[in-house]
Amino acid sequence: MRIAIVCPYAWGRPGGVQTHIRSLATALRKRDHEVLVIAPRGGSGGREAGVALVGRSVPVPANGSVAALSFGPGGATGVRRVLGDFRPDVLHLHEPLIPSLSLMTLLTSDIPAVGTFHAAAPRSAGYGIARPILARAARKLRVRTAVSDAARELVARYLPGEYVLTPNGIDVGAYSDSAPAELGPGRKILFLGRIERRKGLEVLVQAMTRLRDTESDVELIVAGDGPEAGAARALASRLMVSARFLGRVDDGRKAALFARADAYCAPALGGESFGIVLIEAMAAGAPVVCSDLPGFHAVAVGAAVLVTPGDPGLLADGLRRVVSDASLADRMKRAGARTASAFDWPRLVGNVEAVYDRAVKEPSHA
Repeated sequence: MRIAIVCPYAWGRPGGVQTHIRSLATALRKRDHEVLVIAPRGGSGGREAGVALVGRSVPVPANGSVAALSFGPGGATGVRRVLGDFRPDVLHLHEPLIPSLSLMTLLTSDIPAVGTFHAAAPRSAGYGIARPILARAARKLRVRTAVSDAARELVARYLPGEYVLTPNGIDVGAYSDSAPAELGPGRKILFLGRIERRKGLEVLVQAMTRLRDTESDVELIVAGDGPEAGAARALASRLMVSARFLGRVDDGRKAALFARADAYCAPALGGESFGIVLIEAMAAGAPVVCSDLPGFHAVAVGAAVLVTPGDPGLLADGLRRVVSDASLADRMKRAGARTASAFDWPRLVGNVEAVYDRAVKEPSHA
């Protein structure tokens, strides 16, 4: 099958949707499908095989973060040209109703389309305001899917209907086979992600001040970049927290950091739809301590220590349990490995293929 996957966000910027699309495309190619990813330009990185970059991206505040979206005639023209050359059997549009390439493609193409929804939040002002217009656009989707119950609940609140669950996945072997990074002696707590307020790094830095009474030194390792990176560095310095900021890291380095970590911490404050990074950490053997958020539940319940978001004291208590109790850490590693195996793409990709087959056979709803 010839499959065009459309990403609404700049391909060169880190993000969960980009990670999902990249790993899905790889899994589909291994099943002998022809796959082309179409995404906006923006961020770092150059040309990539199997990826067509069209239109320029513009940073737009969204869901407590900043999304690099593409809209306007340049993107629309680029998508039409690429689709005309590739001639896909099916379109897979991610976040198909936000104002970027996915929505433009949905509105201007008659190719059978699958729409996958990722965002999770208590409510969406955009969906609420534009619901009449978006409902008409959504009718063009042959099949709607969501990556988690939390994502499904958000979009279904405004646009009721059937949403097939198609979870995020990873290449488990790429993480489980990784050698640990060399970070020196002592216990390491890892934060890895975009450094913005909703990711909660400030709360983790505050929690680290309460871990000075542990049996050995505990160092915070921060991998990633973002608008709050400078503030996080300054806070760590002011509170005299032992912290090492590595900046943005590539996938190989990421896996090695997970493999070395005594605990991976995801102290997010909200806006998480799934938590694919939790699966990556578990696959690499890192015990996970994370915020108790609906978007994390599918992955974290039974395999991680969950704590109330935004509370440095409770976060410190959870981290102390993991780094001070070797038997607990070992049990968490085993539980994490079992959880990660359930999200290995070879197990999941067949469900996505079934959705594509259904979309091709379904009559148009528009």
